[in-house]
Amino acid sequence: MQTINKTIKFLIFSDFFLLFSIGLLSPILAVFVLDHVENSMEVVGYAVACYWVARVFMVIPFSWLMDRTKGELDEYSFMVLGTFFIAFIPLLYMVASEPWHLYLIQIFNGFANAMAVPAWRVLFTNHIDKDFIGFEWSLEDVGIGIATAASAAFGAIIADRFGFTMLFGIMSFFALMSSLILFLLGRSEKFNFRDLIRNRQNRAPFKLDSMK
Repeated sequence: MQTINKTIKFLIFSDFFLLFSIGLLSPILAVFVLDHVENSMEVVGYAVACYWVARVFMVIPFSWLMDRTKGELDEYSFMVLGTFFIAFIPLLYMVASEPWHLYLIQIFNGFANAMAVPAWRVLFTNHIDKDFIGFEWSLEDVGIGIATAASAAFGAIIADRFGFTMLFGIMSFFALMSSLILFLLGRSEKFNFRDLIRNRQNRAPFKLDSMK
């Protein structure tokens, strides 16, 4: 039986919690906008567009910076900070009452995802076990499928029975769990954010171990 290395395990579990958090709202985002922001389908479309424009605009500069910097300290930092920002976004939805509020939140959401997503992919690619590439990517795919399916159902139930405020709180909790798992990955490799400054000054590349 193939033993998955520690880094891959942490990345898969973190992604599961993050996608579960995001999936709680994604299928019913339009309902929230129409009921709590403005009864206009155009606002829903503009909000989604704001997210993708921000993400597309920022993902190449962030990825270029990660490629230009030796080691994995930059990818790890982008991933943790981006995931933490994503965890904060549901709390902003609680106070959104105007379309421009929603647009700004979505721009911030796109910015955060442009940080976290490519960084996660780089680290997963670097640490995947070369003889089991298909198997470990399939585990990630299964995790995505389970998280998306479960969250789509639970998100609708929670919003219908308890309201969107409760839903946003739960979203933030699960996204923070994702951030915590990534933080624990860094701690298990004896990494902390003080190393970010230290390694930049000394130009010493930091690399996560791929321990069994």
